[in-house]
Amino acid sequence: MLNLNWNIIWIFVNIIILFLLLRIFLYKPVMKILDKRAASIKKSLDDAEDAKKDAAELKAKYASELKNAGARADAIIKEATDNAKVQREKIIDKAKNDADNIIKSAEKQVELDREQAMKEMRSEIADIALRAAHKAMEQGDVSETSISSFLRQVGESDD
Repeated sequence: MLNLNWNIIWIFVNIIILFLLLRIFLYKPVMKILDKRAASIKKSLDDAEDAKKDAAELKAKYASELKNAGARADAIIKEATDNAKVQREKIIDKAKNDADNIIKSAEKQVELDREQAMKEMRSEIADIALRAAHKAMEQGDVSETSISSFLRQVGESDD
C-alpha cells in the first residue's frame, strides 16, 4: 500500500496553516492599505477633475465679464466723448455770445464817445465862432444882427 510519510503530510498542513496565517495577517492588511490608497488616489483624481471643471467655468465667466467690461468701457468712452462735444459746443456758443456782447458794448461806447466828441467840437466851434464874431464886431466888420443870427444858427446845430 501506500506508505505515506507523515512528514509530507505535516509539511502540507504547515504550508496550509502558513498560507492561512499569511493571508489573514499579511495579505488582507496589505490589500486593505492598497484599497485605501487606490480610493484616496481616485478621490484626488475626482477632486482634480472637479477643480478643473470649476476653473473652466470661472475662466468662461471671467472671459464673458471681460468682454462685457470692454463693451462697457467703449460705451463710457463714447458717452464721455459725446458729453465733451456738447460741452465744447456750449462753451463755443457762450464765447460767441460773450464776444457779441463785448462788441455791442464797445460799439455803444464808441457811439457815446463819438456823440460826446461831437458835442465838445460843437461847443468849441461855437466858442471859437463867438470869439471871432466879437473880434469882428470890435473891428466893425460885421453888424450885431448878423452875429446874433450866426449865433442862433450855431446854437440850433448844437441840438
